[in-house]
Amino acid sequence: MSAQQKSKRIILFYAITFLIPVLFFLLTEAGLRIFDYGNDLRLFIPSPKELTDEELWITNSRVSERYFHKSNFTPRAPTELFKKNKPENGYRIFVMGGSTAATWPYANNVIFSRILNQRLTDVFPNKHIEVINTGISAVNSFTLLDLVDEILAHKPDAILIYAGHNEFYGALGAGSTQSIGQARWIIKTYLTLIRLKTVQLLRELANSTTKAFSNLNQKEHGHPTLMGRMIDDNNIAYRSKKYMLAKENYEANLSEILNKIKEAGVPVIISDLVSNQKDHPPFVSVTDNNQMPADLIFEWAKTLEQQGMFDIAHQTYIWAKDQDGLRFRASEEFNESIYKIAGKYNVPVAPMKSYFEKASPNGIIGSELILEHLHPNVEGYYLMSEAFFHAMHENKFINKQWNEENIKPDAFYRRTWPITELERALGGIRIINLTDSFPFKPKKPGERTIENYNPQNIAEELAFAIFKEKISFMEAHLKLADRYASQGNHELALRQYQALINSLPYNINYYIVSGKALIKHRRFGDALPIFLNSLKVKQTGYANKWIGQILLQRQQPAQAKPFLEKALSFQPDDLQVIYSLGIVNVAEDNIEGAKQSLKLVESIDPDSGQAASLKENISMLKKRLANKENGKDAEKTID
Repeated sequence: MSAQQKSKRIILFYAITFLIPVLFFLLTEAGLRIFDYGNDLRLFIPSPKELTDEELWITNSRVSERYFHKSNFTPRAPTELFKKNKPENGYRIFVMGGSTAATWPYANNVIFSRILNQRLTDVFPNKHIEVINTGISAVNSFTLLDLVDEILAHKPDAILIYAGHNEFYGALGAGSTQSIGQARWIIKTYLTLIRLKTVQLLRELANSTTKAFSNLNQKEHGHPTLMGRMIDDNNIAYRSKKYMLAKENYEANLSEILNKIKEAGVPVIISDLVSNQKDHPPFVSVTDNNQMPADLIFEWAKTLEQQGMFDIAHQTYIWAKDQDGLRFRASEEFNESIYKIAGKYNVPVAPMKSYFEKASPNGIIGSELILEHLHPNVEGYYLMSEAFFHAMHENKFINKQWNEENIKPDAFYRRTWPITELERALGGIRIINLTDSFPFKPKKPGERTIENYNPQNIAEELAFAIFKEKISFMEAHLKLADRYASQGNHELALRQYQALINSLPYNINYYIVSGKALIKHRRFGDALPIFLNSLKVKQTGYANKWIGQILLQRQQPAQAKPFLEKALSFQPDDLQVIYSLGIVNVAEDNIEGAKQSLKLVESIDPDSGQAASLKENISMLKKRLANKENGKDAEKTID
């Protein structure tokens, strides 16, 4: 055998050796896909068809499984639906970020992007505005980088970003239990490969083995809240090696995200970050001779504030927050990074911190706007909607010319947006649950805990039932509305229905149950716009029937007719619909149509009240037509 032949055989041997595992991998991947192993981890999936007549995308409740590979609890993005085919007059905005972007701890109705959507729709009534919130609790900039290509694939007209607090304890963060190390290239490679079914299988096998044969996950499983489960390293000193690595990764991720968005030609706004400065002491004071303990700095700041030295106190509170070893609040250096990277890509920054400081006593952000360490309360989330709205206005998003007459005062939305006491109570309970355990300090005697929680009113009672998963969000709102209606407080009852609908505007069920409840209490005027709006989501026999009947009751038979005819196509045996169409025919002097309606009514129930009433109306119509005919004959005689 010649040397050349030997060389070819060696090359062939190595080629086969390499191809065998590749082929095995490809066959395994194909087999897993054929048998539909694992879960669909796309950001958006087709929505259930029963919700609407249109084809929609819905946020995938399982997308976060990409990032939480060994967690007992996987957070979800807000449920959002949007059109598969963006209309010609459409303007589509995506919101990206963590739990604050998702408006935790509140229900969907309070999401700041819902309020922003309404504000923009009011300014541009001829545009179909969509604001789709993809915020997920406990994720950081690695997740945003992973999701941005999928968002860009859905043709955004703008992207809004609020992110930076979770760089240490968010999934894949520097101090997180959900970590695979901090080499950025390894994390990015992992996020690319996790979409493969084979990699998902290997991850599941690894997690199962770990749980079965070791206590490596004890730290995560030992805490009842997601926040507690995410903490691995609770002592990260300011500007330490781990701190600087997280900051460098954040800047690199943010740069790559903005570069992708700008290359796609999509306008983007990023916000700076806010957190509680004066009413939440540091979680952990780092024991380090190179820095002053955070708790002492915090006490010094309180003294300065009490002495009226507000500017110095403000800076000292920020210093204390930045020195906190448990890094759930971004340091001011992260805000500096935001402005630096945004400037590099010529991206406007929504000055959120400035908005919160202006709305805070003495310019120091505290419990007036923040619930615990960093999540805003309802008023704070209103401010978020304002900051992004004004940033879009100033930077001429949507249109170079904004109709100033359509821009309503900020206070208008605070007054009219249907956020109810139920949403506030539920948010409060979730905060109590969060602060009951690690890393928060033990509560003092008399403070509310989940264990001793005693509802003080009907809203708290229902909110606690939602929290305990004894009733649904929808059932709670309907019960509260029924209570108000029975007391004669119909305005508060209507607010419950509006809150329910605004929580998921594409859910037809919310419109129907709200309309039914209003009909039950004979609030026909309130029910009419709800039913009319429901038809934009999905055509139903029930909504068309009641729109027709309400219009007929208002002596508008011509307007009622198309709705009743549509209802009949859904419900051909509905006695009331057939009867109502008979009355429309009587009003239009259509005696043959009225007789046909009577025939249908009698075929269903000849002894019904509708049959008797329709007979009487037809008899009156005959007399009226006869009188008209006699009048015409008399006119001819006179002529």
